[in-house]
Amino acid sequence: MRTRTTTVAVAAAERYAFLDLTDDLRRAVKDAGVTEGAVIAFCPHTTCALLLNEWEDGALEDFRRSLVSLVPHDGVYYAHDDFSIRTQNLHPDERRNGHAHVKAMLLSASSHAIPVVDGEPALGTWQRLILFEMDDPKDRTVSFHVFGA
Repeated sequence: MRTRTTTVAVAAAERYAFLDLTDDLRRAVKDAGVTEGAVIAFCPHTTCALLLNEWEDGALEDFRRSLVSLVPHDGVYYAHDDFSIRTQNLHPDERRNGHAHVKAMLLSASSHAIPVVDGEPALGTWQRLILFEMDDPKDRTVSFHVFGA
């Protein structure tokens, strides 16, 4: 069995931006030399998510608008952002990003397992691997762990 882990660095241009990582996913599978197996895409950040869905402007805008409506970033109290009571996991450049954490927890999308068939990720016809940034933009990493024969 072969295994290989590849990590890519990405950064969204703005909050609520989408990044298409499908080409990175395909390249990781090809570079691993695996023709039958699986790839796990994993993002170790708490305020962005990996999505498997269609890359279509209307669908992406509908998703963004619906999620922001469900969990607004302005005008709502988030205990995570109340530094007068918060005592855990603080660092000097702490941001007010409670809204992004709530969105990420609702989505629960830090990883996906994708079959590899004939040397390609077995995505559906319109599926793309998409990183959705829910916080102010910053550097992110996504790892692809490919394994199989």
